[in-house]
Amino acid sequence: MPRTTPNPPTTQTPASWQEATTPAPGGDPSRTVKVMAILIAVLSGALGALIALLLTRHLGATALIAIGSAGVTFLGVTGTVKHIEEKLGLL
Repeated sequence: MPRTTPNPPTTQTPASWQEATTPAPGGDPSRTVKVMAILIAVLSGALGALIALLLTRHLGATALIAIGSAGVTFLGVTGTVKHIEEKLGLL
């Protein structure tokens, strides 16, 4: 009869993954958290710019004005989200 162990060994997570997901002892976020925070800020800005572009075109603005408002909206939303992430300690 084969011998069975009551608690089979579990697989260990590689050290590089643990370093990327756990915060540093000083409270600074890991590199992965910082990259994800920047990506969230940029994608939020892109979504805001798309909404601004569609809204201004729908309201009858010319293409140049719509692109300009989309660019300004991108910068504003991205900057605002980045500022909020800094206040939350993600950057």
